[in-house]
This record gives sequence, structure tokens and C-alpha cells, in this order.
Amino acid sequence: MKPIWKWVIGIVTGLLIIVVAGAWYLSRHWKPILDAQIKEAVIRSTDSLYLIGYEDLDFNLITGNASIKSLRLTVDSGRYAELERMQQAPDNVYNIRIENLQIRSFHPRRILTDRRLHIDDIIIDTPDIHIVNKYHAYNDTIAIKRDTQTLYQRISGILNELSVSNVLFNDIHFRFSKKTDTATNETELHNLNVKVRDILIDSISQFDTTRFFHTRAIDVDVPGFRYETPDSFYYASFDRLQIATLYRQVTLTGLKYAPRMSKDEFYKRKKMAKEMVVIAFPTIRLEDIDLQRFVNNQKIHAGSLHIDSGTVVISNDLRYPKHVTDKIGKSPHQLLRKMKQPLKIDSVVLNNIDISYAEVGRKYQKEGKITFDRTGGVLYNVTNDSLALIQNKTMRADLTTYLMDIGKLNVEFTFDMLDKRGSHTYKGSLGPMNGKPLNRIITPLLNAEVASANIRRLSFDLSADDYRSKGSLRFDYNQMRLNLLTTTEEGKKGSMKVASFLANSFIINDSNPDANGQYHTGRINYTRPHTYSFFKTLWQSLLQGIKECAGISPERERKIMNAAEDAKKASERTSGFFKRVFGKKDRGKED
Repeated sequence: MKPIWKWVIGIVTGLLIIVVAGAWYLSRHWKPILDAQIKEAVIRSTDSLYLIGYEDLDFNLITGNASIKSLRLTVDSGRYAELERMQQAPDNVYNIRIENLQIRSFHPRRILTDRRLHIDDIIIDTPDIHIVNKYHAYNDTIAIKRDTQTLYQRISGILNELSVSNVLFNDIHFRFSKKTDTATNETELHNLNVKVRDILIDSISQFDTTRFFHTRAIDVDVPGFRYETPDSFYYASFDRLQIATLYRQVTLTGLKYAPRMSKDEFYKRKKMAKEMVVIAFPTIRLEDIDLQRFVNNQKIHAGSLHIDSGTVVISNDLRYPKHVTDKIGKSPHQLLRKMKQPLKIDSVVLNNIDISYAEVGRKYQKEGKITFDRTGGVLYNVTNDSLALIQNKTMRADLTTYLMDIGKLNVEFTFDMLDKRGSHTYKGSLGPMNGKPLNRIITPLLNAEVASANIRRLSFDLSADDYRSKGSLRFDYNQMRLNLLTTTEEGKKGSMKVASFLANSFIINDSNPDANGQYHTGRINYTRPHTYSFFKTLWQSLLQGIKECAGISPERERKIMNAAEDAKKASERTSGFFKRVFGKKDRGKED
């Protein structure tokens, strides 16, 4: 080997030794300097409210790696009490613990040569985040000074560019405590995982609208959650919540809203006839959501909401006393308009949802049930946003369902979202079906049954508001026969044949057109009682038209009810007479 190469190799080796030794020396001796600087920075930037501590701080200038063990950011309780006395304490304070924070490959050479800091990975393991909220009235009157500088403007004095390939938050435990004078309510989330990809802060990225707060993508995964309502009657839960900012999508699986007790226990504790609701949706998907707007203004704006299959089960028990309230102004679209959460969804898409309503009647103590199966359709312009409603004030719903899982029912609603009287319209049609499945709700509640009914078509078209419904209904049917029922001493149901004959022969039209060829159209002009809900008013309005088509005027309706009662009394008297007669004969034979 030539002497010159020996010199070159020697010099390079010497330089490497010097660099390595220098890096080792700096890493060792900068540690206490960094420690002091970090703690001072936290105290200064938080007005001495927070303290920072950790077990070990380690970094290596050669590899570009750094780590912090058992990092803790805690509130100085003494300083917080002092700020409260000065009426300067914030409503929210934060306590954060991180078991391990790793920074991989922060490329120190680029900082020196290009004023660019690039980090390959930041890994944050098992962070524990506890937010404590305590309301202070004086904060409502304090004008908050907002820093209008962008992130790039804040770092531009030190760096031209800051970029991070990946930031991983693993197994987050989140707790939110809301303190009042009397209690503390807590909400907890466990095992959250967050992945942030491609963070870039430079002079160009701050104007890049494809990025979400300087990131290419943020993926949030919440594995499960359960919330119990303060009244102790219901709980809400989901199996998984996933947020993907790159695809502007939020997906919720296993959503459930249900009572925390059985139906019998629910009504024993309520002590009143109030609807019990059970909702279960396997998947809800919010697409094209404006997450930037939600973070900035807490407004939910999205292109579509998809609910794919699920059940809505509503029940009531009228054996308990009713809690009568005024329902005016409380229709679904009016409640949406009054909702505090700003909302704008272009379309809500429903698919294969089963809806049922069951009611235990006060008179016969039996449960009747009606179902709307395989419900699907689209609701358009679902919003309470005032600016959006100025452009389009109408919310519309096109729905298809199957009554008792048999008759195809199409309904179209329109709602005037700006009308103070709650104006809306609904029109639709029911396809051919056998009427006997309706006995599931008629027999338990009315002690009557449809012996036969061939429903060919039913159609309706109504306009309504908070106080009145007007419109028309057409009901095409034939072979309509009703049985009025009675209950024997053994508890078995039997037909009151005389009363049923009278009703079918003289009160109810067995077809439409009737036997004389006259077609009956239901003319609806229904005044809503203030205590009736939106859906009860809808049904009573349609029932008015159905009765008119069937020839049941108010006078005829009274006749059919009186006939049933008279037949029942006659049956009881006749039964008692024969029992007495034959009872005497039997005793005579014994003698």
C-alpha cells in the first residue's frame, strides 16, 4: 500500500473517531442541558400551570434516535387553585402519561445543512390522557386571543421544513371527567389506536387542501364504547369506530341503544305508559364528511349517511297511566330543526331495516303488534343549517317497506323545514295483500278479527301541519268479513256470530266498489289533538279515510260497537238461562 493511501485512511479513521467521540460526548453532556430547557419551556409556556417529568431521556446524534421513558405532564394543583382565586383558571386541564416515546431517524445532518427536520417515525406507547372539565362562569366573558400565525410561520425562524413519515399512538386510554358542584361524571375510552401519515409543514403544504391539518392521512380506531344514560334506563354502545381522513369516512359498527332492564322491569320502574325503544344497527357509514369543518366549527357536513340493515323496536304498555304532554311542534323534522348540533347531510340511505311497534291494550290486556319489514329508501337534504335551508327548505323522504312483511308500501314525505306550523305532505300506495295478517294488531287490541279481506290497492295523498291533515284516500278491496270476538269462561276466544253478521251485513261494505257499484273515496279532514304524536296523527288521519271507504261513518261505528256489547250481554243472559234450566233438570234426575 502506498504511503499516501495510508495517510488518507488514517486521516478518515481519525476523523470518524473524532466525530463518534464528539457525538457521544455531546449526547452525554447535552442531556442535562436539554432536561433543563424542556422543563423551563413547559413552565414558561403554561404560566407555571403544568409540570413535566420523566424517568430517562436518551438521544443519539449518530443514529438520529431519541427516546423518553415514563413521560408525565401534570397539573400543579397549587398553581391551579391560585388561578381560580384570580379567576384565571381554564375550564379544561390535562394530565398525560406516556410509558415510552420513541423518535426514530431524525436526520440531524439535514438540520445543519438545509434547515430541514425529517423524522421517520414517532412512536407513542400506552398514553394515558385525562381531561378534567370544571365550568367557570368568568371564562364566558373573557375574549380569547387567537394566534393567527400558521404552523409554518411559527417554525420558519428555525426550520424551512418539518416532516414526519409516521406517528403512531398505540393503546390510548382516554378519560374525560366533568365536575360539577354535586358530582363528577366520567367518560372513558380504552385501547384507542391512531396512525398519522406523512406530516409536512413548509411554505407550500399550508395551502394544500388535500391535506388534513398538514397530514396526508389520519386513521383512528376505537374498539368499543358503552355509555349509560343519567336516568339509569338506557345505554348506548358500539363495537368499533373507525375514522379515515384520507377517504373522508367514518364507520360505526355494532351500534345499539337499549334499556338496561327487561320490559316488565322497565314499566314497573317508569310507572307510566311510555314508549320503550330498542335500536340496533350493525353498520353505519358516514361518507364524504368534511372533517376540517367539524374540527374548526363542530359542524357535521357530509355527502351521505348509510344505514345497512338493523332493527327499530318500539313498545308501549297502556295498562299504566299515560303521561300526557303537548306534542305540538315536536314532529321529527321540527326536532331536527331545533337540534343544537349543526347538521347537513345530502342523503341518508336506508337499507333492509325492520321496524315494529307493539302495544299492550288497556281494555283486553293483550299485546298487538304491527311491523314494517325490509324498510329502505333515501332521505334528501337532512339539515338544520340555516344557510343551507335558505337555498333549499325542503327535506324529502322516499321510502319503501313491507307491511306485516307482505304488502309493499311506498311513501313519499316532504317537509317544509322553515314553516313554523310544521307543514308537510305525504302520499303513497299499498300493494295487494291478504288482510288477515293484520289480526296480529287488531285482535289483541280490539277483540275482533279479519275473517277475510282481499286488499287490491290503497293509495293516499295528504297535506298536513301541526293542527290539521287534509287529503284523500282510495281503498280498493273485496271479500271483507269481520268477526267480533268474545272470551269464554275458559279463556278461549269465540265469535259473536249474531253481532258479526249484523256488522258485515248492515254496517261494513264488504267491497269497494260496493254491492251497488258505488265507489267510495275517503275524504280526510282530521283535526289533531295536541297530545297526539306525529305518527299517531298520521295513522288516525289515514284511518279516517279507510273508515269512509269501508262505509263506516261515525254513526255506523257506534252501531258496530253497541252491537258487540249488546250481543255479549245477550250471550251472557242466554247462557245463564240455559244453565239454570238444565241445571234444575240435572238435579231432578239425581233426586
